[in-house]
Amino acid sequence: MKQYSHAWLAFKAVERLKRAKLKKDLRTYADGLVDWFGDHKDDVMQGAWYPDEVIKDMATSHVYKMKPVVKGKDHFRELPKTYKMYAAGKTSSLYKKPYSIEEGNNLPDRCESIAHSIIDNLKMLEMEHKGSPVVTTDNHITLRFFMLSHYVADAHVPFHSDYRQFSKGKNIHGHVEGLWDKEIAKYYQVDKDNERFLYDPEGFPLFQDDPKHPFSGSFLKKVEEESMKRDFLWDYGKGNNNIWDFMYAVCQYSYLISFDFIPKNYNQNNVTKTNLSSLKNQKYDFEKMSAIMLADAIDSIARVWLHIWRRHKDWEAKQRKKNKK
Repeated sequence: MKQYSHAWLAFKAVERLKRAKLKKDLRTYADGLVDWFGDHKDDVMQGAWYPDEVIKDMATSHVYKMKPVVKGKDHFRELPKTYKMYAAGKTSSLYKKPYSIEEGNNLPDRCESIAHSIIDNLKMLEMEHKGSPVVTTDNHITLRFFMLSHYVADAHVPFHSDYRQFSKGKNIHGHVEGLWDKEIAKYYQVDKDNERFLYDPEGFPLFQDDPKHPFSGSFLKKVEEESMKRDFLWDYGKGNNNIWDFMYAVCQYSYLISFDFIPKNYNQNNVTKTNLSSLKNQKYDFEKMSAIMLADAIDSIARVWLHIWRRHKDWEAKQRKKNKK
């Protein structure tokens, strides 16, 4: 996934938190987090792109590649019931069939690790006196939030969970991700010189319809409608107890969707830009696949962020209660 896509998804996750119908206690947490992000919106594009531009751990921490095998793992976790990936994956011919995982892939571990680093830094910010040489900053923590959104989003990209090497050959992987960026740049105004979106009065990316290609016909329209109208479920899906479990589950369904988007008799050598959306036995074309995984990616980023923020705020409340005694 490329720079505009990562930044757009992060902004949409903030908007998701702002507009979702939540119970009173969760609404309080979400409002606090939205306010936090409101002070750092110019950092979104840079922060969400940091893992690719600076850290460059794409070969290991952005992927969790799976391969159909005769014998191997066959337990598929659940996702939140509202997820389109979950519904789609359960109809896959590979669902509940054995698979193996390539060695060295650690995307779920990376997400869990960054989540812990955010919580740790929030605690340091709370406990250290202003001016302390070890104290972190709001900007530093916000950077980590947006970095995390990058890895969470990557888990939803089918190619990132598919053992087939679609970055080679015709580089269909890069082509698809380029189409997402192109579509976003078509409808949202980007300040390229300053690496940020231009903003509407609410502080979200400024939308401008394209007269030649109306937004009503774009798959992004379906993504926005789906991500904003669905119920916001707090849980990670039955049986998933933490971010690692959740991201592992997301990768499982990305793997399933990848083989419905590009059927198993295809690989990097026989898929081209021309035949990409007309492959034999293809269940989802580019636009349908995009609508499914991008909407779920927005939901996942918002969910993971809110869990982290709530854990911190609950800890903060306990500390204040403890200090009053």
